[in-house]
Amino acid sequence: MKKTLLLLALFSFSLGLVAQQPATRAFIDTDGIIKTESVLTQLPPASRDGLTPMPGFPLSFSSNTTYKPMRGLALADLNNDGADEIILCHNEEINVIDGQGNILWTQPLVGGMAQYPAAVGDINKDGILEIVSLTAYGNARGGINVFDASGNVLMATVTNNNPLICAPVLADLNNDSELEIIFCGRGKASASISAGIHAWNLQGEEIEGFPFELPSTPAFTPTLADIDGDGSLEMFVSTTTALYCVSHTGEELYRVDSEEAYKYSYQSPLVVDFEGDGNWSIVGACHGDNPNHYVRDAHTGEYRTGWPKPVSYWTYSAPTVVKNGDQYAIFMGVSGEGNVFYQYDMSGNIAPGFPLNLTSGVEGFISVVDIDGDGENEIITDFNLMDGEQGYIRAWEMDGTEVTEGFPLRPQGLSYMNGANLGDIDGDGNLEIVTLTYVQNFSPDDPVYVTAYALNQPVENLVYGTYKGSNDHMGWIREEEVVVSCNPVRDLEAETGGDVSQVYLHWTEPEPGSTGNLLGYLIQKNGELLQEFLETPEYMDFEVEFFQTYEYVVIAVFDDNCESACAPLSIELIPDAVPEYSKEAKVYPNPAKNILHVEGAGLTEVEVFNIMGQSVLNVNENFETINIGHLKNGIYFIRIKTTEGEKTVKLVIEK
Repeated sequence: MKKTLLLLALFSFSLGLVAQQPATRAFIDTDGIIKTESVLTQLPPASRDGLTPMPGFPLSFSSNTTYKPMRGLALADLNNDGADEIILCHNEEINVIDGQGNILWTQPLVGGMAQYPAAVGDINKDGILEIVSLTAYGNARGGINVFDASGNVLMATVTNNNPLICAPVLADLNNDSELEIIFCGRGKASASISAGIHAWNLQGEEIEGFPFELPSTPAFTPTLADIDGDGSLEMFVSTTTALYCVSHTGEELYRVDSEEAYKYSYQSPLVVDFEGDGNWSIVGACHGDNPNHYVRDAHTGEYRTGWPKPVSYWTYSAPTVVKNGDQYAIFMGVSGEGNVFYQYDMSGNIAPGFPLNLTSGVEGFISVVDIDGDGENEIITDFNLMDGEQGYIRAWEMDGTEVTEGFPLRPQGLSYMNGANLGDIDGDGNLEIVTLTYVQNFSPDDPVYVTAYALNQPVENLVYGTYKGSNDHMGWIREEEVVVSCNPVRDLEAETGGDVSQVYLHWTEPEPGSTGNLLGYLIQKNGELLQEFLETPEYMDFEVEFFQTYEYVVIAVFDDNCESACAPLSIELIPDAVPEYSKEAKVYPNPAKNILHVEGAGLTEVEVFNIMGQSVLNVNENFETINIGHLKNGIYFIRIKTTEGEKTVKLVIEK
């Protein structure tokens, strides 16, 4: 028996050894240099029917021997052809690539090498996108590079003794309707520009109130949002040991010191209003002796209730915050192994299925998208391991279950500190995943790879698919304002009934071009809305009197809550001849159910009309008992003819 137990133990131990496989793990040191180490660890599960690269991909480019790109790349439709171009900043150049893998243009970058993605936006509001890339070369210099969509150089400025670290941000700080270029300068005593946060216009001029000088190295890409609703932006910046809130005019609003307990680096925060009440929060992470994930009150810097959340390892994770259903979900990762990937709610509660216990860390930007069209979002992350020559892009359900249908992706090189950019690079209306990966051997031959995969899901499935959530890098998470528009009806006309008091309205449906689908019409009469909802472009109004003036408006109603009123139509109801009405005719009961009685001297005809003016019943005899059982509930009009004249009566049928 003891021998059997010993054999079982040895067998179990051997299985554990088999599960451990050689791999390369990436990490970043305190100087911002990505390094690797060989490890023996458990690898992610293999995918079923894994996605394969699109034709023309992967592409290979040169990289800096020491500094590798972080936070992915940018996808934007530069030439307005309906397809996103891939904008890659690496080493000392920028490349723009189309969805077939063709390089559209390449330009050198001044000031050093690019480590962060470009910001893209229409800076001067001329309808054409501009591209901004920052560079650094150790502590010696930096550069700000601006290009138009075709690759023409708009700015190429070298900043001596001032490496420009982190990514650029594009935002209108001074409310002049143009975007400023906001960036961090590390600075030295003899720097050509000050250390701190700068805001330049497209002419290379610092705007009034800037720079905002910092006492030490800026730690992350600035985040901007209008937190007080005054129409001007506030800015959140930091050194490694202090978080600052700065006004749009460059004034310090408050500062929160960490006093070495925790530090900021690379973890670019987001600003979000969790409850839609204008009470904005900052969401981010820290490393140092007490690494944590935090949510702070953006107005005061104080921690929100339930925060911060201590974690076991340093983290350079940039958070992702998205609306999932009717609640916000917060995603953040850490380095190391074990509990490395977290999902929280706004109060700091960890979601069921989280944290994920993995054999290596998650520190790139985190994307959220419905990858399979089931109406439920999935999460896409980097992973700090490389198996042989291939890295990993992994996907997870919202309950923490790993997606193995098509995932993990296996691009060449490490995905560490990057992630999955999503966009439509071939203009087919569907999403593609574009990955930025690299090899780190500290060799001039180290490659950078760009790989594209067809996701085959509509672009509407995308929730969050780039660093800080948008190409301007503002980090301001807002529910997108849906702009709706709708066209009014056309050709409203009215016809009267001659000697009968009635008005027949008809019109043509709205011109195409509304954002929603047409549901039907409402009628406004003399400023009051009638209760009937119409699905066809006509209406019969029996509730009118001769020698009166009526004003009608038709309102087109669409399924996106947009309504459009046409110009009013005014008519005066004049009979062809003054009729004699039967005063003695009676209709009862009213409301009626199945039987209607009409009494009066000299009755010749009773006709029932619906609200559309359509005849639904005609009776020429037996007026005392009329069967209306086949008519549905609603409002009708009865025209009673006698030998003396006509009379119209409103009838309500309720069963």
